Amino acid sequence: MKVLGLVVMMMSLAFGHTDVLEHGGFMSGLMHPISGLDHILAMIGVGMVAFYAQKVVPTFVAFVGAMMVAALAGYSGMALVGMEEGILLSIAAVFGMIGFASKMSINFIVPIIAFFGMFHGFAHGAEFTTGNFVAYMSGFALSTISLHLAGFGLASVYSKKLASLRV
Repeated sequence: MKVLGLVVMMMSLAFGHTDVLEHGGFMSGLMHPISGLDHILAMIGVGMVAFYAQKVVPTFVAFVGAMMVAALAGYSGMALVGMEEGILLSIAAVFGMIGFASKMSINFIVPIIAFFGMFHGFAHGAEFTTGNFVAYMSGFALSTISLHLAGFGLASVYSKKLASLRV
């Protein structure tokens, strides 16, 4: 019961969609992905999937590309039902794929990664209020790619450590 109470109290920390950083341009976009645990986990997870799938470029392009297109849709005023739920589900799906990415076809990985990237991008397009949208999304994309690379590096270090333990 204590664990459940702790989880409920900490839930607000997981959401990066608080409108606090939605004002401004490049720096605001650059900082946003590291402001919420949901972004950090999903984007690091994508990097880890890319490492184990050994398909970095298509995996990164799928997430960032879908994110940018969906951000434009959100910014234009379109509606998307289940946006926050999709973001949270992306964490479970991406981390679930990590263990199987080496056995999965890239033709299966790319659409799934793009699908969840869409939720992340749409949220930011829909919630953007003031400032330069292009600069904001440029910063957001750069920060996203950096988190993907961090996940890739984390998976690489983990794999080397695991390999050294087997010897």
